[in-house]
Amino acid sequence: MAIVGVWHDARVDESPAPALRAEVAVVGTGNLDTTVRVPRLPVDGENVVGDVVSVAPGGKGVNQAVAAARLGARTALVACVGDDPPGDRLLAALRDEAGLELGGVRRVAGPTGAAFVAIDDAGATTIVSARGANAHLDDEHVHRNGVTIGGAAVVLTQLGVPVAAVRAALEIAHSVGTTTVLDPCPPDDVTDDLLRLVDVCTPNETEIARLTGIAVADLDGVRRAAHALLARGCAAVVVTLGARGAYLASEGGVDLHVPAIAVEVVDPTGAGDACCGALAAALARGVSLTDAVREAVVAGSLATTRLGAVPSLPTRTQVDARLAE
Repeated sequence: MAIVGVWHDARVDESPAPALRAEVAVVGTGNLDTTVRVPRLPVDGENVVGDVVSVAPGGKGVNQAVAAARLGARTALVACVGDDPPGDRLLAALRDEAGLELGGVRRVAGPTGAAFVAIDDAGATTIVSARGANAHLDDEHVHRNGVTIGGAAVVLTQLGVPVAAVRAALEIAHSVGTTTVLDPCPPDDVTDDLLRLVDVCTPNETEIARLTGIAVADLDGVRRAAHALLARGCAAVVVTLGARGAYLASEGGVDLHVPAIAVEVVDPTGAGDACCGALAAALARGVSLTDAVREAVVAGSLATTRLGAVPSLPTRTQVDARLAE
């Protein structure tokens, strides 16, 4: 059973300490995702009718926390969830995730974050999301969970919540030598001083192009963009490339392209989150960054083989089996 200690307050309250020290702490978003299968994605002004195929937990924070927990890392989630029925449904699902600690989840007055995913017959997607309770994840709540964050081996966060909360989490971790991983999504609030707190930054192709102004249509462009981001202050960059795998560049001189494994793609939603969660779980075990990226690419590839984000996240057994191949 998961270790659960969800608390409820329209403002801020003390969160209970987790029963076990978390190996990975994830600070980020929690949503309830609705996925609709459509014959094709709509153009501007068009109404395309499809069928709801999934209503499931989502949000980058939740996805990445579940990904790390399924890969064997004791994982603590620091997030905000609304006091509405979608919040009840989200938390009920998360309670079934072994190794996932919810003591840092705060319930607030108002709606839970939501995402609406349309996926067409070719596997292309569009996503529209509403922040909801995620907007309430502030630096004060992060500091109230500072023991959990500072005590983890790896802290993983994203930018779908207020940047003050992200900065607080990175500062806490950085001050005690905890490895920090930033998924810069969305990339608008990424500054050089924020990047200087980051050990590993994990942009996708669109995000790194926006962060650096360098086109990434080929691997040479990816390499140049990764090094431009390194120059802004982070210690390593892992660019997730979808069907092309991932590219690792580090200030230590590593330049490595890791191809994706061959799978039958059903839904790419959540693949990047599977990569980030797997990367954090591997680093928490003491795996080298290069080998952690290889595990992350396998996890991301496997996450495309089922509909939905959380439902598609692979287990340790599944990832190990593909690594053995």
